[in-house]
Amino acid sequence: MINKISLGLAQSKKSYGLNKNNKIQEVLKELNNQDITNLDTSLSYNGSDNYLKVINLNEYNLSIKLPKISNRKNLKKKIIHFLEEIFIKYNIKKFDTLLLHDPLLPLEKDWKIVEKILIDYKLKKKIKNIGVSVYSKYELENILKVFNPDVVQFPLNIFNQSFDEAYLKKLKKLKIKLHARSIFLQGLLTLQKSRIPTFFDIWKDHLNRYHKIIKDNKFDLIDFNLNFILNKKILDKIVIGFSDCKQFLQVIKKIKRFKTNKRHMKFYKELAINDKLINDPRFWPINKDIVSFKTYKKWINNKKFINGGVGLLSKRPDLYLPVGWPTYYSKAKGCFVWDELGKKYLDFSLMGVGTNILGYADKDVNKVSINKIKSSNSSTLISSDEANLAKELISAHPWSNKTVFARTGGEANAVALRIARLSNKKKEVAVCGYHGWHDWYLAANMKKDNLKEIHLEGLNPDGVPSVLGNYVHPFKFNDLQSFKNLIKKNTNIGIVFMEVERNLKLNINFLKEIRQICTKKKVILIFDECSSGFREVYGGLHMKYKVYPDLAVFGKSIANGIPLTVVLGKKEVMDNAENSFISSTFWSDTLAPAAGLATLNKMKKIESWKKITSTGRKIKKAWKLLSKKHDLKIVIKGIDPMPTFDFVSKKNLYYKNFVTQEFLKKGILASNTIYCCIYHTKYLKTYLKTLDKIFYKISEFEKNLSISDFLKFPISSVGFDRLN
Repeated sequence: MINKISLGLAQSKKSYGLNKNNKIQEVLKELNNQDITNLDTSLSYNGSDNYLKVINLNEYNLSIKLPKISNRKNLKKKIIHFLEEIFIKYNIKKFDTLLLHDPLLPLEKDWKIVEKILIDYKLKKKIKNIGVSVYSKYELENILKVFNPDVVQFPLNIFNQSFDEAYLKKLKKLKIKLHARSIFLQGLLTLQKSRIPTFFDIWKDHLNRYHKIIKDNKFDLIDFNLNFILNKKILDKIVIGFSDCKQFLQVIKKIKRFKTNKRHMKFYKELAINDKLINDPRFWPINKDIVSFKTYKKWINNKKFINGGVGLLSKRPDLYLPVGWPTYYSKAKGCFVWDELGKKYLDFSLMGVGTNILGYADKDVNKVSINKIKSSNSSTLISSDEANLAKELISAHPWSNKTVFARTGGEANAVALRIARLSNKKKEVAVCGYHGWHDWYLAANMKKDNLKEIHLEGLNPDGVPSVLGNYVHPFKFNDLQSFKNLIKKNTNIGIVFMEVERNLKLNINFLKEIRQICTKKKVILIFDECSSGFREVYGGLHMKYKVYPDLAVFGKSIANGIPLTVVLGKKEVMDNAENSFISSTFWSDTLAPAAGLATLNKMKKIESWKKITSTGRKIKKAWKLLSKKHDLKIVIKGIDPMPTFDFVSKKNLYYKNFVTQEFLKKGILASNTIYCCIYHTKYLKTYLKTLDKIFYKISEFEKNLSISDFLKFPISSVGFDRLN
């Protein structure tokens, strides 16, 4: 086991970790006595070229980190200079492993030049292995798209178990050597409870649980952590840092005498914590006095009571900018939001996840809603507003005859599917787009198709009975042939469930052909317009294209933030609903239909769809002009009132995070997606002036600068892959 151990010198840096190593030379002198032949170091570690002179480095297997190069100009020259500097300062002729410590380096435009240099050093046998040192699987996955490293070094400890066994096996199949580091989480896991800095109070409950397990079971702190890592037989090297020689000798002695402790094993799973801030020591010095940190702490604490800290995954701060994104709000008006601590933000992002076309707290909708609440929101009897709202919706969609009201998009889609299945003996469903959280839809993610092209990322079907996967078949948007092939292959498809348009521009023939095929084969066609409805036109987007479904589902915007959804349909289809149990207490309250009527009336009065569509077009045009001005490549998507963009760059997510970070400095909530509301036009100049400066900075990142030095917060999550 001792041959896997590598002495890590990162803690000799003054700014890294909790246990600082001020007596590193004493540790180094003990290496030969303890049969340790592996060293992990860098020229950036507080003059390591000087204190390493106490040993003959030619007798050791050296892993040397190539530090971040902030200015990428003359990158080739800088790389060669650094490598030659290693040989001179360390007085060595060759070494075992060069680790790239900047995960963005392989994503740079000059990477092929750098790679050629590194390969030349390998061919000359000056460097045996070229590897990467990363903090997350996301970083590594991006690297693996352009580069196949010999070695991957990654954090692995009781708290940070993101590099799980299955993923490590995947890397092994790629013939990658696995080096684990941060096994004590830079000293945090070996500190006595009383010595833990106040910064970590945010994770107090988790740390208390960790120390309670240690105390109640009379475990040794170091033994408990070593047992976790040393049982990972798949690892090739384990990098360990030490605070002093005494601790070094203590740990090495334990490693040499190591035997698996089965009592330890049962606790590890419950101690894993999915939080970038605690698991990434780079961000431990974050200013804990910043406003967003205070609300972030509250969110972390609330995860004890609410899965994910919030019921709606789209509102998780980690999805936008961990720590930096304000979490809780106290009020909202127009297109402004005030956080819990009173700071005011201009909202150029989700606007209540697309629910507030008329802006927050519209006075006309509020007046009607407040009066309804005052007179009682619900009673034993029926509200006449429900029927009046149904008539208004049917009037806007003359192809329809009947409605069923619900309160959320997911449940309305489930209702629509139930009604459709009552109308067709064939129960299988072809789906395109996003349709919520219910089993029937998530079952599509059991397919082996390229789901990233079909669904949102991270829609995990765990918990959904596998048998349902036989009933749902995904197809690609705008790909008519794939739809035809699917229908031909699966003759039991009786329902087609799709979004009319979302991110990609609709090919009208695609929609028309689907309608014709469904009619010919007597397949029920359902349009999910929860997101697109009442934005470009008054009613469903399908009205613009004059292609009419058998059923349609609306939500989000139809009550300006009050929960309300509706299923509209043809009489011959909807009548079948009488033969099934479709009912829920809160589908017939008074507030929702009253707010819905008030919202639709206001929309018609001010022609809101025209305003937000015009604003969205202006935003798209401005994005295009600004990207051209700063020589940036972006892809603009989405229907006009819901514009979104992505950078055509391997660093897209990093740039997206930078955009959010810089907007927040100006008191603006913004990312790469905007749900337009009627107030945005007024503040468009403010938004675009700020974006102009941000795009300029990103253009510098594309040319010479490393964005790593400018990102002040952990990288945001991708998709909805986890709750906690």
